[in-house]
Amino acid sequence: MPSETPLAKMMHGEKIPENKIKGALTDAAGRLKNLTGRFAKAKEMSETLAEAVIATAETQGTVFVASFAEGYWGEEKMDVGPVDIRVGGGLLLGGYGLYKSMSGKGGQHALALGNGLLATGIGRIGRHAGKALAEKKATDAPPPAQTPAPVAAPAPAPALKGDDIGEIARMVRMTPGTEGERVEGRRREGRERFPRHR
Repeated sequence: MPSETPLAKMMHGEKIPENKIKGALTDAAGRLKNLTGRFAKAKEMSETLAEAVIATAETQGTVFVASFAEGYWGEEKMDVGPVDIRVGGGLLLGGYGLYKSMSGKGGQHALALGNGLLATGIGRIGRHAGKALAEKKATDAPPPAQTPAPVAAPAPAPALKGDDIGEIARMVRMTPGTEGERVEGRRREGRERFPRHR
């Protein structure tokens, strides 16, 4: 079992020789310094974490409020001329926050709020751009091939009965100037015009 250090003996109330008191105090000071360094690191980490959480909350809160305003008042109320006021406000606040940060005077809150406004305005611009591209693609696409309409089948001829055929034949014979008579007349005309030489 390792022997206790002079510091541990002092903490338990044991008497230690005077020549070891200085070593015990040096050991105590080193441990205290080590603990102080750990506390400082932990404090620094917790401050950094807190700042990141606050910045995220500010950015997301601004996105929510700016989107809520657009939904409540309408998209057209967010514009001043051709510019979305949220984009303009985001650029101003973000620029101010960057300037303050570079000069070492904070500015993280203004930067977070500016980023929230910018995110909302840029989201709207992106949504409109995507919608316009989709509409352009829809109008540029060739129309889908159309199948031709089926042609209606001709109506079947009525069935002829025996009496009908006889009737049709009588009508053809009785009609003046039937085809046979016309053909014969043309032949006669041709012989008269161009008589054969015998």
